[in-house]
Amino acid sequence: MTNLKYIISLSLILFFSSELLSHGPSRQKVSESIEINASVKDVWEIVSNFSNFKWNENIENVKADNNEIGSERIIKLKSGGIIKQKLEKLNSEKMMISWRVIETDNKTLPVNSYAAKIFVKSENNKTTVSYKTGFYRGFMGNDPPPELNDENSKRLVKLFVSENLKGLKKLIEGK
Repeated sequence: MTNLKYIISLSLILFFSSELLSHGPSRQKVSESIEINASVKDVWEIVSNFSNFKWNENIENVKADNNEIGSERIIKLKSGGIIKQKLEKLNSEKMMISWRVIETDNKTLPVNSYAAKIFVKSENNKTTVSYKTGFYRGFMGNDPPPELNDENSKRLVKLFVSENLKGLKKLIEGK
């Protein structure tokens, strides 16, 4: 009888241990900053305009409801990919804007629960733009295919964020 209790206990421990070890994906983060040679006011004017997000040269066009909380915009990339976003916060005093991706295809941006914030600050007579994102990979289950795993999702988000910041700098500085 003692052996049977031992076997049952061991089986339960192994069953629940494997359940604990097989959890879903971890939240990923990408944070990039860029220094722009322009006034904070000029940079904020562009960044805070949710309706116009054509900073990235890979963006073909942008359509947006308006520039109010709850507004939605659709970004169409030259590759044909589409990213649909919803404006969540727009704080002119803190010079911060945030939005959430509500729809995207996995080839364009393989993410789930993607949220982004941009902060604009004046530092040493220059303007610093910080772009921060948090998201889950494109495949929420265990054992994702390579194109939807943490590494690839993070790589593509980092590329998108970097291209947006470089495009913003080029747009404002004209270089």
